[in-house]
Amino acid sequence: FELADLLSPGITVVAQDAAALGRVATDRLFQRLTGATLPPTRTELPTHLIPRGSGELPPVSG
Repeated sequence: FELADLLSPGITVVAQDAAALGRVATDRLFQRLTGATLPPTRTELPTHLIPRGSGELPPVSG
């Protein structure tokens, strides 16, 4: 979410490699379209948290 850091407070996001996700999905789709019968698999792609303040509690006024 490219505008996440422009908001106040900024929006905390989980970043992931969309291109890698697309490559894995496309590879699996083409394998199935060509008749490959593969067992179900689990693929984990790296992600990382970008904290920008939206997950924080507001200051206590008093």
